[in-house]
Amino acid sequence: MANDKDDRKTYGLLGKNISYSLSPAMHNAAFRHFGIPAEYKLFDVRENELDGFVRDRVLTGEISGFNVTVPYKMKMREVLEKIPIPEENFANWVRITGALNTVKVEKENITAYNTDIGGFYKSLVEDAKYDPQQGGAIFVIGAGGAGRALSLYLAHLTGLKTSVNVYDTEKERLDSLEDAFKRGWCQEDSPPDKLYLVKSTADIPKRLQNCRLVINATPLGTKEGDPLPVNFDYLKKGQVVYDLVYARETELLKLAKEKGLVAVNGLGMLVNQAALSFEIWTGMSSGETRPVMRSALEEKMGK
Repeated sequence: MANDKDDRKTYGLLGKNISYSLSPAMHNAAFRHFGIPAEYKLFDVRENELDGFVRDRVLTGEISGFNVTVPYKMKMREVLEKIPIPEENFANWVRITGALNTVKVEKENITAYNTDIGGFYKSLVEDAKYDPQQGGAIFVIGAGGAGRALSLYLAHLTGLKTSVNVYDTEKERLDSLEDAFKRGWCQEDSPPDKLYLVKSTADIPKRLQNCRLVINATPLGTKEGDPLPVNFDYLKKGQVVYDLVYARETELLKLAKEKGLVAVNGLGMLVNQAALSFEIWTGMSSGETRPVMRSALEEKMGK
């Protein structure tokens, strides 16, 4: 375990090829602002190194908490289950969706959370001025960690008012999402297309046109030259487009703005989920830390 005399704690972001991440700028700014002796680092590891990361750096007490990003939001639950840690140490939405993005370490006690959901919802309402509880079909691109969690959350949140359409190029992800939905939310009175899996590109135009909210939950757009995740020629007036990518203005957002649509990037979600993670680790209110993190993020991005 870590030396008790060393009060400086270590937190960080676990992922693969994450040198672009702006999370350290936000968290370290908050640590400095509130006088908390801690630092936030990047933990860029390969999948075959995950078990060793937990064994050598987490269980030894070197790391007090960490966020999880692509491509490990679902894989990390499997890794933590090997320790093992009790099922109740996985927060409700982690148990339902299988995806986590925040881990807290207190000696031998490890707990896992998903702050993506709360961070996304707050940004959707405040930044996009869109409340999914008002109804209207939703189209989600990507059934990986974030896309999976948001799809299941939105399907639950909107009750029987709407359907959530999900497209992914990997059939296994869609099948896994369907299984999770049936286990967690499928009710006898649910409409057959409450969660509709778009398994063919030929099905995209009709589904996309009939949606009020379009969400890109893939990393496509992070790098210049990335292709569009789907053909967005069918976007139409009145729709809201939310792209989880935040590092740059994506081609999707440019296209949406050209069509006069409400277009929002993932910056708000990033700040919100980070503030919620910070609260889990330190007890500091996310309402207090959010402005500090937002300011640091905008400074880092040159806004």
